[in-house]
Amino acid sequence: MNRQRPRLKNGVDLQLQSAFQDGNWPVVIRLAEKRAKTLNEQYYELVKICGESQLDDPTAKFSAVAAIWKFVNEGTTIKDVDAIDLMEWATTNLMDPDDFAETLGPLRVRCVKAAPKDKIAASRCLESCLLHWDLASAQQMSPQTSPDKRKLYGTLAQKQIERAAQATEQLEADSNGASAKASPRRVKTEEETLLLYDIVETHGSPQDFQKLISSPVFSPAAQFRLGRKEVALRVVAKFRRDGDWPAVFNLCKECLSDCDADGQLTLLASDIAVWRHLIDAASHIKDADPESTAVVQKLLADLLSSKHMRPMYRRNILLARVLAVFQLAHEDESDLVDGRPSSLRLRELIHYIDDQYTSPACFNDIKLLLESLDVAGLKYLAFEHLPQLAGGAFTDFKGASTQLLALKTQYLLLTHRKTKSRDQSQLLKCTVCHGTVESALCQTCLSKLSKASATFYDSVTKADNVNTKIKTEVLPELAMLIAFCSLSLAFDDSTQTSQPLSSQARRHLIRATLLLDDQLAQNPGHSQLSLVLTQLHIRLGSAYRASDIWDVIGVKRTIIDSLGPVFYDRLSTIAPALLSSYDSWGSHLMDLLQSHYQISLKLKMPRRLIDAFESGSYSSVMGIPEYIDRLRMSCTRAMSLTEARRIERFLGQTSHELESDPRFSEVADEAQLIATIDYGSFPSWNSSTVRPMHLNLRLGPAPSNRRCHLSLLAEAFHELLTYKPPASFKASAGSAEYDHIYFIETLARLSNSFPKFLAGPDDEMTRPELLYFEAISLLCTLMSLCVDFERTSDISDALFQIISALKLTLENQRSPPSHDAESSVEGTVSMLGSMHDISMLRDTTAAIKLAIQWLLSHNEKEKARDRSGKSGLPKDLVSQLKDLQTAAETSIKQGQGWISKLKTEVMSRDFEPKLKKWVLDGEHEIKSILGMESLPGLIDSWQSNVKGWQQVKWA
Repeated sequence: MNRQRPRLKNGVDLQLQSAFQDGNWPVVIRLAEKRAKTLNEQYYELVKICGESQLDDPTAKFSAVAAIWKFVNEGTTIKDVDAIDLMEWATTNLMDPDDFAETLGPLRVRCVKAAPKDKIAASRCLESCLLHWDLASAQQMSPQTSPDKRKLYGTLAQKQIERAAQATEQLEADSNGASAKASPRRVKTEEETLLLYDIVETHGSPQDFQKLISSPVFSPAAQFRLGRKEVALRVVAKFRRDGDWPAVFNLCKECLSDCDADGQLTLLASDIAVWRHLIDAASHIKDADPESTAVVQKLLADLLSSKHMRPMYRRNILLARVLAVFQLAHEDESDLVDGRPSSLRLRELIHYIDDQYTSPACFNDIKLLLESLDVAGLKYLAFEHLPQLAGGAFTDFKGASTQLLALKTQYLLLTHRKTKSRDQSQLLKCTVCHGTVESALCQTCLSKLSKASATFYDSVTKADNVNTKIKTEVLPELAMLIAFCSLSLAFDDSTQTSQPLSSQARRHLIRATLLLDDQLAQNPGHSQLSLVLTQLHIRLGSAYRASDIWDVIGVKRTIIDSLGPVFYDRLSTIAPALLSSYDSWGSHLMDLLQSHYQISLKLKMPRRLIDAFESGSYSSVMGIPEYIDRLRMSCTRAMSLTEARRIERFLGQTSHELESDPRFSEVADEAQLIATIDYGSFPSWNSSTVRPMHLNLRLGPAPSNRRCHLSLLAEAFHELLTYKPPASFKASAGSAEYDHIYFIETLARLSNSFPKFLAGPDDEMTRPELLYFEAISLLCTLMSLCVDFERTSDISDALFQIISALKLTLENQRSPPSHDAESSVEGTVSMLGSMHDISMLRDTTAAIKLAIQWLLSHNEKEKARDRSGKSGLPKDLVSQLKDLQTAAETSIKQGQGWISKLKTEVMSRDFEPKLKKWVLDGEHEIKSILGMESLPGLIDSWQSNVKGWQQVKWA
């Protein structure tokens, strides 16, 4: 399991122990053989075999593997668990992990059955079987066992745990506790109770489950009173899946009605999760059961009048009261009449805000409720009620945080689609400023909000003796809000995200970046600022600055799977040299991405599965296998391979064989790769009716099953055409023929696989990516048809069409990224943010050039083999192939020309003053607060990237 050399068991003489620990394998073999003959012990025979497996001789190296298969086939039992551990260590990396269930697994089962009372040996064998996920040997339920055995194991598990549950119920019923000693095993902990529910729900009948939830000890309400909320929520989830809303309502009501000895409702009744379920259930049954609404209202009233209500629980109850009004009250009344709040829901929401407006969580608590209001009600809160609460005192924390809440609410209102309507002339009008708008967002209103926020920001930063909490909590969010206003103007919701940004939009991005970078310098490590800035810098092409911020965030280990794509996705197409394995910083960044998968997937199951067993965490025991399966099929894991391979290709670095990498070999075409990106840490302040800002800031769509499969196939195509055997490899006489067969079969597989994933919506990848994948698919088809070309067949037209399509693909990718720029600095900024497009052109040209070179070489070999002139491709087809090759070379020169021009512009002395003038040009709301302290860092990042692109191999 671990490549660290094991220690021999106790009792082995010091001479053999020392030789084994020193790795002196000839001495180990000699001494072990001598001990085996003298003592006639099987253990020493296996020590000798393990010693032989460490020799360099290929035949001896597999002696342990051969011995294990021999023992299995002959039915031999190895009674010493230490000997089996040695054999497992000796065969690590020599046997396929899937062979464990047929070799070491059965040997461990025989060992345990030979000494059933040896609990230590049994535990060690069980641990090994679980870590290799050999559930058949571990006698657990899995697809590896037959349906009959699965049913048998399920029944046994249910009977065992029900017997333990009955013992607990009997003990509870016995007031004298006389049965305590007689009970062999009882269900005690919350984890054991959850396991009880899991087993009964999975293997029991509906009657068994009903009996369980009616138990005086194990019913969800009884468990809830003990503080075990997870049990109750598990049952609520089942009722919801079944659509049994009365059961959800009754269970939640019973849980929340628990009283203490004085008749007062307990603090458990303030659990907001249970309240949400109760209110949701009441909304489903209120027509059939009108009394349900009154029950909810009474419970809330009783809780609010409780003597034990603490402030932290009061917030939950007040929030539950607002939720109840929004979901259970009538929705047909207007929120505002004659400029005053009229609806019950608006009045309750105002009551909640007046009580909780200083809480940092207030906006997130009410965001969805705010969106449910009509325009008049939301406008009243945003522009009248909340500003009045702030009172204009911005230098104390209470006033500043309230003003920030008001501005967030205004931003939410202005990004909501309901604030736009059509007039009689079908013109789109803003219901806030009543002006005509041309897109989904009113630029006039956003500009006003940005100006008001900037004024607030300026007054706070220039004030004396500003509260420290304002600097650390209010100003970072205020800076993000101002930036979001600019970014909302840049990402017009009516435009397609696949379209390149305009010059003005890029100016908005740079202004937002400089403002947030300045603020991050004041609050280093601020997580939300850091994540937004990481995306902004990658979008602008300043990936080196993004890497510095990313390193401070410290995203690693388990969270890399869900947050890794924020930084790494397409990074190789923006700054390939940044992640170079020949650079210590690049190696560090790539190690952060890859190490989690290497460690967690080293065995079939991680070590923490055993830790969960030992600690009695049964929920984790059942959750870890599913987590590992998802991790193995993670889009981020596949991305870690494709990003690394592209970097190696771009920089001409040596790569390991692709097919030997489990990130490739474990992903068949039928595998469904899972994309999981956690955006929970990103600020989400705009209305849910428009695209979230973090999606706008992404450089193209997030990883998907289709794109990851296509990326892996593309890397397989490049490896097929560029692979060279090691210099030490000596080819045999017939190896060339076998290599050719392998090449043709692999090419055929790729030809069949690409169309499976190319079919689908275009919005799962960028336009350059789609053109690139289509080009490789066409090349696979072209090469396959040319290899099997027969002069008697009529496929020439099809081949000419494929070649024409490839030429058109190149033409579509060769338009300069800065073709619409009005000045040199605009063109430079545009090109710096378009490195992804240039990378895809480079990859497409490389693929075309490799394919044509191989075809022309293969054609020459065919003509040399058959001098009759009947073999080989027709001259007109060869001419077309050479034209395509010329077009690819022209594209290469054009791409190299762009990089050279970019180097000249970015490295020039006048680039910084020209950029500064361009950024500050024109009227904009944040000009008064926009410092230029971060501009040199941005330029330095761009310059580092351009220098890195000088290392890229184009041909």
